[in-house]
Amino acid sequence: MEFFKLFLLGASGYLLAALYDVALLKGYYRISRLLYFGFFVTALPFLFLFSRFESPHHPTFKVLLLLIMAANATLLIYSVLVEIPLKSSKSGSLYTGGTYTICRHPGFLWFSFFNVSASLFFWYTPITLVLAGYTLCNFALVTLEDRVLFPKMFPQYGEYKKTTPFLIPR
Repeated sequence: MEFFKLFLLGASGYLLAALYDVALLKGYYRISRLLYFGFFVTALPFLFLFSRFESPHHPTFKVLLLLIMAANATLLIYSVLVEIPLKSSKSGSLYTGGTYTICRHPGFLWFSFFNVSASLFFWYTPITLVLAGYTLCNFALVTLEDRVLFPKMFPQYGEYKKTTPFLIPR
């Protein structure tokens, strides 16, 4: 039951993130600021996991997995929270440079690699199932964004889709 609650906590973050996108699309900017918190809610379960569970692996392998997780977490934070505001020409415009030339949702890649590394780190089936569930929630979010929300938000998104793969880099 504990893992189910943990899953629900993270999944609620994805719901809030989707509502954030809808609020932006509808022009509800004050509400969107509140819903932006959803992106951080998705990270809360990881604090619990890393504070409560240990890795059964040899210390060298643990350090290697932690380094891989740290690299992917850094890339995730950069792609989703830093790169667009830092490099985009104007607020609210479609950004297609940097990591967004790899695929249309590079954050999904970094998050997936992080979850695979975390699953290997903990080597515990209930945790792996929760992390797989988060990956599916993230996939549902980026699919909704890619097919429904972003084409309405960004007029040039159709052209971007023609030149940049959805998730799997070429």
